Amino acid sequence: MIVRAFFVVWFLPLMIAWGQEPRRQELVAEARAGRPGPWDQDVAVWRVGRDGIVERLGVFERAGVATLARLKDGRLIAAHQHFPADSAADFDKVAVHFSEDDGRNWTRPQVIQLTGLPEGMRFPFDPTLVPLPDGQVRLYFTSLRGRQTPQSVPGIYSALSKDGIHYEFEPGMRFGIDGRRVIDCAVVLHRGVFHLFAPDNGAAGRRSDDSEAMDGRGYHAVSDDGLNFRRVDDVQIEGRHRQWLGCAQSDGQVITFYGTGDGVWTASSEDGVSWKPGSTLGIRGADPGVITLPDGSLVLVATTAPRPGTRSDRVR
Repeated sequence: MIVRAFFVVWFLPLMIAWGQEPRRQELVAEARAGRPGPWDQDVAVWRVGRDGIVERLGVFERAGVATLARLKDGRLIAAHQHFPADSAADFDKVAVHFSEDDGRNWTRPQVIQLTGLPEGMRFPFDPTLVPLPDGQVRLYFTSLRGRQTPQSVPGIYSALSKDGIHYEFEPGMRFGIDGRRVIDCAVVLHRGVFHLFAPDNGAAGRRSDDSEAMDGRGYHAVSDDGLNFRRVDDVQIEGRHRQWLGCAQSDGQVITFYGTGDGVWTASSEDGVSWKPGSTLGIRGADPGVITLPDGSLVLVATTAPRPGTRSDRVR
């Protein structure tokens, strides 16, 4: 599927819009009425060989903003926003899949179970999974409290799990900026420090394609425990329409970021501060999640352009 260069501009405002909808049932009604929305998209799964050859492995239908991680038992886990056509109760929630063969086959979607979420707080969206040294997995996600309006200011929160399905909310906000939309974070544990990255989406109450939303610029915060983050200097990468919307992976020596642009772009850093541009993968998709396999190849998930014939496809 070919994704046009302006896909990023189309994709980000839509994600923010649906993330702030006050009621799930309104979204279900919009989807059933054939109105445009993220339910018109899928998440595709690819394998990228060390030689750059791309093989498409599968698809998670009616899904977006996916993330990948490897559990302590060796299985891969994928999480994404879920928009099933046949379940209003599961609509616009985070679902997970598991793979025992490095991404070639996946279990059916299963909506996560979350306990301890404060009353009035929106159910998680924009998931990011980070395996921890003790074998647990932490889910970082976007949410907000209270009445949800275009002026609401979302931030990053977290929950902890032993099995990837059942999560316990961890009190407090992990990261946020007064008056700014902080969504779609990527988090990586590198040399004992947690690094959090998020795209600059401008001020609350304004469109994300506003001039304030800076191409190539992203927020950066660090933490020793993965819970208490402090903001440091913003990160910057050259390139028009490049966004810090994606994921970060560490091999113990270098952090590699996989970002959204005209193709999935890569950059590397030893400290999370200074970045060296890398290659652009032969994949057109948004908000990639990546796992490196033992042979050096990649399993990659990303949100594709709207399915042909959907309302979202016609309005692009």
